[in-house]
Amino acid sequence: MPLTVVSFATYLSAPGTQWRFKDWDAYKYVQALKGKSIKKFARIPVLGTLRHLEQSNANDTLGWFAEMAYAYLAQKQTPAPLVLVPVPNSSCALNTNNIPRTFFQAQALAMRLVQTTVLDCLRWKVAKEKASGGGGGTRNPQLLYENLALIVTVPKSNIILVDDVSTTGGHLQASRAMLTGQGAQCDLAICAARTVWDQSEEPFSTLEQQVSDWWPMALFFGPR
Repeated sequence: MPLTVVSFATYLSAPGTQWRFKDWDAYKYVQALKGKSIKKFARIPVLGTLRHLEQSNANDTLGWFAEMAYAYLAQKQTPAPLVLVPVPNSSCALNTNNIPRTFFQAQALAMRLVQTTVLDCLRWKVAKEKASGGGGGTRNPQLLYENLALIVTVPKSNIILVDDVSTTGGHLQASRAMLTGQGAQCDLAICAARTVWDQSEEPFSTLEQQVSDWWPMALFFGPR
């Protein structure tokens, strides 16, 4: 079945577009969530209230993400127990001690839920180039899957993927395939934002998208 991907903001990637103040607000929100520095300030709407964001309180964005994700899960009456699995950032390879920034997103959300744990179980075999910002990295789920590794045993539980920005869904497809291949159930991914190519959407809006089901070719054409 398709993977449901929910996100709460947009991440505008449109060359030559005149950005509005609210586009910059969403951009700074995502940058702060990723642990990157921001300039000046932004106003971030969180469940109907405006929050002030600047560099000095940038880590508050983790809690704001958790508030929005918790409200979504409560509305959907998502049953516990749950396991949150962060999608690793591009620098989180087996030969490093790097902790995914997405781990802190998942941790902030888990603190608001009952019977919920964070399982930081995915790493890249080799550090990959970033796919965003013209970094040259791939979004092909097959190539991503081949570069993924499990570092701990995955329980046969209801797993939710946690990521910062969803673009094509390739990283989510590869991560989901790795987990379900171990017998886990994974039908939902929660992302702070989604990449958009125009300004047709409100920068802060909740959107559910369906990412097509995908399975690695190795499962069908591997050695017998």
